[in-house]
Amino acid sequence: MWKVIAADDETYIREAIKRMMPWQEFDCELQNVVCDGQELIEEIENAHPDIVITDIKMPRVDGLEACKYISEHCPEAEVIVLSAYSDFAYARTAMRYGVSDYVLKIELIEDLPKSIEKAVRNLEKQRAEILDEFERNPGESESSDLYQAMVRYVEANYRKNFSLADLAEELHANQSYLSRLYKSCSGVNLFDDILKRRIAKSKVCLYTTDWKVHEIAAYVGFEDAGYFSRVFKKQTGMSPKEFRNTRGE
Repeated sequence: MWKVIAADDETYIREAIKRMMPWQEFDCELQNVVCDGQELIEEIENAHPDIVITDIKMPRVDGLEACKYISEHCPEAEVIVLSAYSDFAYARTAMRYGVSDYVLKIELIEDLPKSIEKAVRNLEKQRAEILDEFERNPGESESSDLYQAMVRYVEANYRKNFSLADLAEELHANQSYLSRLYKSCSGVNLFDDILKRRIAKSKVCLYTTDWKVHEIAAYVGFEDAGYFSRVFKKQTGMSPKEFRNTRGE
């Protein structure tokens, strides 16, 4: 399913997004709806969504700043902008960052489903184009070589803090294409795969060493030990310490 994250500072809009959109019909999973742009960026960093829905006017970080962040760090995501203002200057600015659609809040119930359908069609088309190239030229296409290069890079560097821009520079390729290519070929988001590798490595460390949790967190690529513990528990159902205590069982 396609992962969706949304942000709006108005409670009734957040509730409408949660309760009045037929997400399963779109083959989508609404993972979270947050209150402002800063929370949205944090969610994007953690979840790497396929579709982002964001309000224009929000506290701390507004929707346009969030769109700029997405274009630089998660360019493969489809972005839908919401606004209470029929001022297309906002839309023009948002479109510079690759936004796929613009919805007025007064038309939310009628128009947001259409925008979600459009975003899903775009995602499916991109995935189909990549897979079609692989099927026509298995093991011989430029995309196949590029994907294999990505796999090698991830295997060698997953414990390091690198960005999609770093990977694109290393492989001399477009960021957005690399992200779509990796997901189309592997079935998982690039950074979800990196996260999974880090957690798997941390399990080995917890079982085979007496390193402290913050030392293991740093070793597998987490700058914040608290964040590492939260991710570890979300992935395994146990805290790192609880997991370590099972090694004698």
